[in-house]
Amino acid sequence: MAVFEIKTKIPMTVKGEFVDKGLSVQVSTMCSNPFDEVEKIHKAFMRVHGLDLKSEGYLSMGYMEYRTV
Repeated sequence: MAVFEIKTKIPMTVKGEFVDKGLSVQVSTMCSNPFDEVEKIHKAFMRVHGLDLKSEGYLSMGYMEYRTV
């Protein structure tokens, strides 16, 4: 099972809240690409930071980057 760190690539605004580049969470998955299980990433950002990136359309490789921890 791999552990990934997912970070924001660019500054963004989520429901009036400013999110700076580099805000991150960690998720574990059996997949080689964590975006195959995007719901885990969504739940991690909600749990850790209280940000709903999914409703704003920011949960994609265009706005996020990942690396293996």
